[in-house]
Amino acid sequence: MTDLIATCERAAHADGLAAGLAAALDGFDPTAAPGPVTAVPSDWVTPDSEVLPHRVAEATGISFVRCAGAPPAGPEALTAVGVLIAAARLGATQRLLEHAVEHLSGRTSGGEPTIRKQLVLGTVADVLTGLEALRAQLRVQAHAAASVADVHDQITALDWETAKLLGASGFLADGPGRTAHVSQLVANCWVARDGV
Repeated sequence: MTDLIATCERAAHADGLAAGLAAALDGFDPTAAPGPVTAVPSDWVTPDSEVLPHRVAEATGISFVRCAGAPPAGPEALTAVGVLIAAARLGATQRLLEHAVEHLSGRTSGGEPTIRKQLVLGTVADVLTGLEALRAQLRVQAHAAASVADVHDQITALDWETAKLLGASGFLADGPGRTAHVSQLVANCWVARDGV
């Protein structure tokens, strides 16, 4: 499982969230999501799929498709897929953070690069520390559905902290921060919650 976790994270880091999602779902029935809608790479959509339009997600290469009454996978399988999707989300967060650091390194405030400002450095350090902690949590608690759901919640929080580093562009539908929004929606499709 550790190799698969690393593969999914590397794919999303190198090529984006859709590539990480494809690696996470490789060999898994994408219609076996726990809810009525599944998130899949757009190139996996078949002509007979009922796609729910989402402009921001489509721009990232991800589509939301209605599950046509397929029974959801069992709890163990959903937890395992949740781990791999979390790994892909970690890679996408790392990619977004690198974009934010590059962006802030090219801007100045008070005569020095914005990246050198204490609050900015503190946020970058917090996100990096959070990413490492979540990687460890995934490896140690990959069998525990509640822990996997917690990792997804924490990734969402890190994504929004990272998007803030980009200022207003972090929240534009066509900006780099859109991945944070789509990443959260992907998790909502795939992470089974108590009572769901």
